[in-house]
Amino acid sequence: MNNVLELRQLWQIIRKHFLSIVVMAVIGAAVGFSIAKFVIAPTYSASTSMLVNRAADDTSNATANLSDQQADVQLINTYKNLIISSNVLGTVSKQLQNPEPIVVQEAKDAVYKTLADGTQRLVTPAQKRITKPSTQKKYKLSVDELKDMVTISSQQNSQVFSINVKSKDSKLAADVANEVADVFKDKIGGFMKINNVSIIDSAKASKQPVAPNVKLFTLAGLVILGGLTFLYMLVKELSDTTIKSPDEVSEAFGMTNLGVIGHVKPIKHFSMSPKVEVSTSDNNNRTPRSRLSRLDHD
Repeated sequence: MNNVLELRQLWQIIRKHFLSIVVMAVIGAAVGFSIAKFVIAPTYSASTSMLVNRAADDTSNATANLSDQQADVQLINTYKNLIISSNVLGTVSKQLQNPEPIVVQEAKDAVYKTLADGTQRLVTPAQKRITKPSTQKKYKLSVDELKDMVTISSQQNSQVFSINVKSKDSKLAADVANEVADVFKDKIGGFMKINNVSIIDSAKASKQPVAPNVKLFTLAGLVILGGLTFLYMLVKELSDTTIKSPDEVSEAFGMTNLGVIGHVKPIKHFSMSPKVEVSTSDNNNRTPRSRLSRLDHD
């Protein structure tokens, strides 16, 4: 028998089990959707953009400025390493645990006016620094946990880079991104000769998760379970060596088909003993009649 699988046979297998394949594919898609939607916790992302320029002399010309810009682009990798350093993230961890109070009024010294005789007159009294407790939620995160959450990305030939934070909590992701940007802005001057650090965009909490991808999980479930069902049906059909038609007998053994004998159901009990029947034409004349009968006994 020819074991080569032809396209016609493959199409016949698909047509024969098409409904089963479709049903299992739909079940797989439902399972993938359920896992992505209800089993895996969603992950949120928040990012803030920053621009850092090195200090430049006033006497520098346009060529020097262009050279400085190219140097700033090359230094972005250095900024990345500084941001995820223990020095910066350690400070971020402390400030997230104990947020700084909000300054309502800055402290101001008293202002005096000197009179002609040398005496001073108070013009504006001194003002104390007034603060109120921070409304920011407190987070207890270690440096290692922050390193796992924070990534830095940048575009080619651009001085702008982004601080990206991923977390299961959208508000936490935004707070960490903004705190990292603020701490880096305060500390970069101590690391390098920097005179211009700008936070372009502040991070905001997003309601749309970045993972898991529900559409991708649904498609993966559909393809995987539908494909496995098709492979199972294909293997089952190819491994089935039973003869299903007279043509297969002629092809396998080279015999000529002379006819087909139908299936005969066997009789459970058959008796050859005669059974006497009495014909009652009248009460006085009885003629016995015998015949073979089939007796069924349960």
